[in-house]
Amino acid sequence: MSRRSVFALCAGVLICLAPVVALGADDDAAEQPLRHSAYDMVLIHGLGSSAAVWDDMIPTLQNFFNVWVYEMPGHGATAPISDTSVASFAADLGDYIAEHDIRDPALVGHGLGAMLAMTYAFEHPADLSRLVIIDAAPKQLASQEQKAAIARQLADNYERFIAGYFLNMSPREEVSQKLVDQALRTDVATVQQLMMSSFDFDLSEELPRQSIPILLIGSAMMFPDPTLAREQLNQMGFGSARAIQFKTMPEVGHFMMLEQPGYLASVIVAFAGLQR
Repeated sequence: MSRRSVFALCAGVLICLAPVVALGADDDAAEQPLRHSAYDMVLIHGLGSSAAVWDDMIPTLQNFFNVWVYEMPGHGATAPISDTSVASFAADLGDYIAEHDIRDPALVGHGLGAMLAMTYAFEHPADLSRLVIIDAAPKQLASQEQKAAIARQLADNYERFIAGYFLNMSPREEVSQKLVDQALRTDVATVQQLMMSSFDFDLSEELPRQSIPILLIGSAMMFPDPTLAREQLNQMGFGSARAIQFKTMPEVGHFMMLEQPGYLASVIVAFAGLQR
């Protein structure tokens, strides 16, 4: 299976300053921070990453939002949990939003984090203002044979598979090496179970019923030929969306927040902040 084929199966898996709160499932918030903006935003990283992936974007986003950073269990400094699936992590995201009294937020999800954001958003459409999806789709397209092949690779040579997968995520070597290091420090069982859970992800039938404004931002890995973007959107399951905009970033890899953080932040601000 080629690296691009693996990405197609796993990539969805796999801007007055406000306070930044980066708390995971097992962290305790000592108190609710003082709000400096009328708007909240929650950033949700992808598989094998951590809350730190957003660090270079936060200074810009803080000029417009109270920025919260949700870190998935088993990632970064957040302890794993026993129930590991897209559905359970979306529920954990909902608990995080409720516990911290995050009001009418814009959700920004990357890869598998976007799957969590979509799951929460479609279940609670009245509780958020905007949805930003970065390099993810409302459904996965893996066949049973493809799922089985990846399951074997995860079981037989986990480190080699993960290193090869994340080395292909950016055209910049220093970024790729950083991604591999972070991914290999992520809880192994969490990565394995989340990746396999993501292969059954399908919210395409829910999408037509959603009126939440949605922005899809796609890298060169999601849209290798930007001239075919609309056709590819239909293939990915976005064709039935009632309210969606999309932006292609053809010069960057999957982790665009590490390659062009300022530009990505400005795109998100233009959609999630200035349109209110």
